[in-house]
Amino acid sequence: MSRNTATCLVQLADSSGVEMNAHLVLEEKPIRQDQKLKTLTKYVQQYPSGWKKRLELARLLYTMGRWQQASQEYRQVLKQQTQLPLIEVRLELGKILQLMARETEAIEVYENTLLLCRNLATQHHLGGLIELCRHCPQKAASMFSLAASTQPDNKAHWLALGQVYLDTESPLEALNAFNQALEVHPDDFLLLRNSYQALMAVGNFQEAGRRLSRALELVPDDFLTLKQLADYRTHQGLVRGEEGKQTKQMIRVALRVAPDSADAHESLAHYHLFRGEWKKTIALCRQFTEKHPHSPSGWYYYGQYLFHTGEYQDAAEAILKAYGLHQNYCEIYRALCEILPAAGITASIELFTQPFSDKEGSKVTLASILEEMLERFPERWSVWATVGRVLVESFQDIERGCSLSAKGRQLQPQLADAWFCHGRVLALAQRHQEAVEALKQGWQLLPPEGGYLQSVPAAVWLGESYRLLGDDASSWRWYQEACERAKKLMAFNPATAYYWQGRALSELGDVSGAIEAYQNALSQQLLYPARGEVEDTLQRLQTMA
Repeated sequence: MSRNTATCLVQLADSSGVEMNAHLVLEEKPIRQDQKLKTLTKYVQQYPSGWKKRLELARLLYTMGRWQQASQEYRQVLKQQTQLPLIEVRLELGKILQLMARETEAIEVYENTLLLCRNLATQHHLGGLIELCRHCPQKAASMFSLAASTQPDNKAHWLALGQVYLDTESPLEALNAFNQALEVHPDDFLLLRNSYQALMAVGNFQEAGRRLSRALELVPDDFLTLKQLADYRTHQGLVRGEEGKQTKQMIRVALRVAPDSADAHESLAHYHLFRGEWKKTIALCRQFTEKHPHSPSGWYYYGQYLFHTGEYQDAAEAILKAYGLHQNYCEIYRALCEILPAAGITASIELFTQPFSDKEGSKVTLASILEEMLERFPERWSVWATVGRVLVESFQDIERGCSLSAKGRQLQPQLADAWFCHGRVLALAQRHQEAVEALKQGWQLLPPEGGYLQSVPAAVWLGESYRLLGDDASSWRWYQEACERAKKLMAFNPATAYYWQGRALSELGDVSGAIEAYQNALSQQLLYPARGEVEDTLQRLQTMA
């Protein structure tokens, strides 16, 4: 990657006024954009046949988020310059059309480019882009894999392949793609940054943090790296003293880079939450939604923080506003599945979308949201597990809930977390023998080191299921395993580690140890709904001490 590589975040608004963000990777840092825009526009008007300056104008409009105008200028370039194939220009036009969700037009551009392209690897890559536009991620991954194997030193193929796997919740495959590319390009900023999510998903926190830190060294003002690293540090509890100052400085830079981004303001809210300044957290989220009422991300974060501070009814109202604005964001659906049941909103209550939604006047239920979720994100294993859990917990639909949950581990049979989540659904359905089998299968897939965020709760669930099956010896061993693994989780997420440690110690009969662990969890800003459970349990335990 060029040392001049730069990234930027642009804010966009669609035809209905909904605010969205896009993260762009550029060949050089954009400077004096308004001045350049005036100069290039004037030149193109005076010399309309000058295709090179028009292309420069098209690329500038792209970096400024003015994609409709950019696409028009790109098309004009291709219309003027018919003698040259201009493969890169055509790829850039197709990308813009994809970003604008104009997939049919993008497919036409890519297919026309295929007719002009002689490079086999590029042909495979174009095939992958076409399959993405057709919403066929598995076929897209196959094409990008062919491109990468044909031209293994071209990181663009590996990046595309890794991103498809990330988008379909296939972290093992994504990590393999990024790692293969990093063998050739060990200091590539994008490969380091993009592999973070996959490393976190498989529980390798230390390597995830190392790669983020290295990515930030390479590109110090990249917004996504700043946000991810700041959030990583916040989860570790690095929010006070000198370490806290470093975390806060990363957030300040992120806010300077993207002052109107919901993601940047969320990092600041997150920081104050883990400092125990909950009122300030909620105020920051509320202020952002007041300033940006058409930002689905803003309402999503507001709903999440209201939920995690125990304000379930207000959280439900906020997350429904996010849903009303944007129905193609998986995390909003996932939040709906957590927040609505906590707020007591189930299938018996109809929910109205917001008045600024394109679904104005329509009604939805939690049950219909679950069906929408499955229809929109069928390639994501966690969606099947989530829907299965909600069906079992909120609707007592045991058979269908367990069946749908099983689909998740079928999609990712080598991922420990997929088996753990399915095992949990089976346990909630009182199928404890099956739960034990699923949880133990997941255990076999854990890495030799790491995976503590997934394995600590799994050990507790195994202890619970064995206890209910009457196998006290096995139950005891798994609770002890949870305690040992919780100690290793402390370095990454102390609040969560103390919570699970408290649950395990309580089951082991160590009342004083459980009380201490629970108190530590609360002091580390354990969030609701777990916080409410701990507060109730502490009262009971303290009467026994």
